[in-house]
Amino acid sequence: MERSASTLVLVAHPGDETLAFSSVCAGADVVSVTDGGCPGLVEGFRHACDRLGAQRAISLSLPNIDTWRLPKGILVRGLKPLGPYNRIYTHSPLEQHAHHRDVALAASQCFEEIWVRGCGGYAAEAHVLAHSAFGQKLEILNHMYAPQLAAAAEDDHFCSTEVTGVEVFVPTRSSEVSKALAHTSQEIRPDISDLWAFETSPYEKERYDRTCTVLSHILKETTITSIMEIGACEGAMTQRLRALFPGVKISAVEVNAVFARRLHARLGHDADTDIVEASVHDLPLSADLVCLAEVLYFIPDDGIDLLERLQARYLLTSYTGDFDDRVSLCLRRFGWRNTVSEHVLPRFEPVDGTNSLLTIRRPGSHIRLWQPA
Repeated sequence: MERSASTLVLVAHPGDETLAFSSVCAGADVVSVTDGGCPGLVEGFRHACDRLGAQRAISLSLPNIDTWRLPKGILVRGLKPLGPYNRIYTHSPLEQHAHHRDVALAASQCFEEIWVRGCGGYAAEAHVLAHSAFGQKLEILNHMYAPQLAAAAEDDHFCSTEVTGVEVFVPTRSSEVSKALAHTSQEIRPDISDLWAFETSPYEKERYDRTCTVLSHILKETTITSIMEIGACEGAMTQRLRALFPGVKISAVEVNAVFARRLHARLGHDADTDIVEASVHDLPLSADLVCLAEVLYFIPDDGIDLLERLQARYLLTSYTGDFDDRVSLCLRRFGWRNTVSEHVLPRFEPVDGTNSLLTIRRPGSHIRLWQPA
């Protein structure tokens, strides 16, 4: 596809260009990924782009996998022929709509740098619409996208609160997008190292430090000989367990093959650490100390049923909010008592814990040590 503009505006649906990108459409190639099977929308999209001064309006007309997902492999293949462009504007991985997150991920995989909507973070670039430009935005939405507005009750994509007179964007790259998605969806991207910023996040450092404080109470009470850590990931907590309990046998369980390989690279030299690449469903949950921190919600049906199989002298959990309440209720029902706890408060920080302009809210956690009642 021959490029005719230096700017690309890439949106998931017709209407998105007007709702969130109207200030950057002039002179740009504007690409809409899907029309949701409604060919009439394409014509409205072209008229809207013309009103906004776009160089070209391009509709890829990709199908939905289902109501909430796009075929990302096909999407990437459709985007790669576009460009090169000096600037690419698109959706944020922190947006609620799954299609928007799909587009953000695909765009980050196709272009070295993308500028995404600022969703509550730092405003690296901000456009305050003049009264006339905002009026034009409302006119386009009201006249060219009236059917979508009528369907607002069924689709939270179109809602009055999204119509803003300030359009904000921040630059980002693929690894940051993946880290942001790790906090907004259950999709795991093992190709990204340190996916949850365990190594760089100040919040995670505090959580690990407080976890060690909780576990240190075991040292004051007794001697243990075995630890089972479920969902060891890349070994950030495993390494701390090794330092806190020298000589104790540790079984670091990780079902994901990529994470398991990183675990081997990090701790495979330690004779007292056994890297177990297996599903938690295939293992007996038996050790002096079993660690089930920040992992149950990644297990199908959230893994609560696993708690009935526990055979341990001590159990560590680390969750927040309603999920922590559910885990605690189940454990008490199965005869466990919470003996020590620490509370890590939530905080806002960059998705990589350091320099990213994408800001996420770390949820906080109740770290609890349990013993049989």
